[in-house]
Amino acid sequence: MSSPDPATLTKEELVTRLQQLEREHAAFETELLSTVRELRSMKAALDEHSIVAITDPRGRITYVNDKFCAISRYAREELLGQDHRIINSRFHPREFFHELWSTISSGRVWHGEIKNRAKDGSLYWVDTTIFPFLDGTGRPVQYVAIRTDITQRKADELTLQQTAADLAEKNKELEAIVYTVSHDLRSPLVNVQGFSRQLTRACESIRATLATATDGQVPAEPLRKPVDVAIPQALRFINAGVTKMEALLAGLLQYSRLGRVALHLRPLDLNAMLGEIVAAMKFQLNEAKAEVRVEPLPRCIGDSVQTSQVFTNLLDNALKYRSPLRPLRVTVTGRVERGQVIYSFADNGLGISPQHQAKIFEIFHRLNPNDSPGEGLGLAIAQRVLERQRGRIWVESTGEGGSTFHVSLPAE
Repeated sequence: MSSPDPATLTKEELVTRLQQLEREHAAFETELLSTVRELRSMKAALDEHSIVAITDPRGRITYVNDKFCAISRYAREELLGQDHRIINSRFHPREFFHELWSTISSGRVWHGEIKNRAKDGSLYWVDTTIFPFLDGTGRPVQYVAIRTDITQRKADELTLQQTAADLAEKNKELEAIVYTVSHDLRSPLVNVQGFSRQLTRACESIRATLATATDGQVPAEPLRKPVDVAIPQALRFINAGVTKMEALLAGLLQYSRLGRVALHLRPLDLNAMLGEIVAAMKFQLNEAKAEVRVEPLPRCIGDSVQTSQVFTNLLDNALKYRSPLRPLRVTVTGRVERGQVIYSFADNGLGISPQHQAKIFEIFHRLNPNDSPGEGLGLAIAQRVLERQRGRIWVESTGEGGSTFHVSLPAE
């Protein structure tokens, strides 16, 4: 129904109409103020929880909230007028951002996780939703990006993945240890069982001889072989087998205890440490006419006792596996790469053939079991010790003479 023509209204009707319009205007103002307050409250809540930025159609930043400034370490004045390349971490490929822009420029909402770089160089992850505001023709006039800091969650995911990988590796290691121990224990156990049966047969022979004795006279000849040969031989091999099994079990116990030994990580002067190791082994080195040259070494972070054990083992192995054709020469060098110090321990010994290089770090593995003492624990322990200190050990050798063991530890 159309409004009445004011010219046809009486004075009283005009006053009534005016009052009605004033009431409607007041109600509209009240509703508008309420809406503005509600929007302000929503903005305050959003700013309190989220990282917010608004850009124009070209991607230039026109608004950022305090949380954006706080996480990016940039002042608001440094961000306005820039685009988001200012916080690009170079982590994502170009195709990632091409897909993002293709989505929002077509008027669709984009959601994903982005790794950014703050002004101070620190990296952070944000869960991001970008909403395009469109004009009447469906073209974007601005983009609102709402983000949530998920840096800790990503770090936790990475830790979880690393833990799962470590557990898988430890399971493989445990399987290898069980296989090796069962294999190495089988040989002395078979010996003990076999010579125990020989001992049993010798005892039966003695009992049979005693059973044939008359008038308390036992013939000496039938007893001579069991007493002089069979029993001593059986006891000797049984004792050797038991000693072997004891050594294997003691080594396994020593290896298993490594995980429970407390670490005391601190800066280490490897020049001083190598000096002490060489001095302690001076007699063996002189006897072998060996020469050890230690170049200036960078400092690292590690446990002094266990790290010293690693380098002592490497020098001891160089002595064990030196070539009879030439005097032993050992050179120790060090360099820093990506936050790790890599110490290289090079010798001119017998070398290690490629097919043996992966196995030398297995528990109880020895290159020449008949020619060298020990139970094959040194390198397995060294690997376990270094892993606990966020380091590692590996070897390079052509197998034709000389080996280089590399040890990495966190740099100071």
